[in-house]
Amino acid sequence: MKKIIYYYSGTGNSLRAAITIAESLDGAVLYSVRNDSQKVSAKDADVIGFVCPVYEWDVPGVFKSFIENLDINPNAYIFMVATYIAVHGRCFETVEDILSKKNAHFSYGRALRCVASQCTAYPPFPPEKIMLPYMERQTKKISSEIVARKNIPYPHMSSLTRRRYQNTMGPYIAIEHEYDKGFYTDDRCIGCSTCEKVCPNQNITMSEKRPVWNHHCHGCNACVVYCPTKAIQFKTPKAYQELGTFISKILRLPEKRKRYHHPLIKACDLMKDIIHIE
Repeated sequence: MKKIIYYYSGTGNSLRAAITIAESLDGAVLYSVRNDSQKVSAKDADVIGFVCPVYEWDVPGVFKSFIENLDINPNAYIFMVATYIAVHGRCFETVEDILSKKNAHFSYGRALRCVASQCTAYPPFPPEKIMLPYMERQTKKISSEIVARKNIPYPHMSSLTRRRYQNTMGPYIAIEHEYDKGFYTDDRCIGCSTCEKVCPNQNITMSEKRPVWNHHCHGCNACVVYCPTKAIQFKTPKAYQELGTFISKILRLPEKRKRYHHPLIKACDLMKDIIHIE
């Protein structure tokens, strides 16, 4: 039986969930969205999983494009787990719509609360000592349900979120390509290229041993939190200053703010495009 999980992960929450599920399945192949979707087909897979965080109340754009170009087995047991902190929004509906065009549908969908990790806006919360054990317990529960091939409807977007989606998230989506203009490096940068290698969007290139952001960023902050010297800094981009919303006003990265990533996911884990779980 062939089991495949496709994942997008910036600070490790989603990758940790994907690995835990794969282990419960007695093995699976995990593919990062950095792969060419046409080369990692799920056409002959019996179990297909999608694991990703929620950004702007939806799936990351790169993840959406990846699934749109992916060949899948419409008769497979298909599941999705979305890691989030407050609002899962329309992420499941977005992927279900893509699947339906391939004559496939979800068998299972769950939203998994995790530590909020956008360090360019706020410190991690809720406290890790509370949330990390909770995440592990919930992921194991989710894993057992997937192993049992349970059919559980995915969470839909609430009516309130649906009404507020465009006005609340639309402005951020419109200027998302400006987000990475806030990143820069200070003199602690050692040119190690860790930032380039962990970026799930392949948005970073190295020039004269310094990272260059190429404006295809989803704000996952992998580059920031996995930088070994904390050399990557952030200041509010001009487009966000002009937006003048609550979130845009609090965008900053104080020196003493913790740069959270999941403690069980190292930079070397995010650098892998293919992970075999035995």
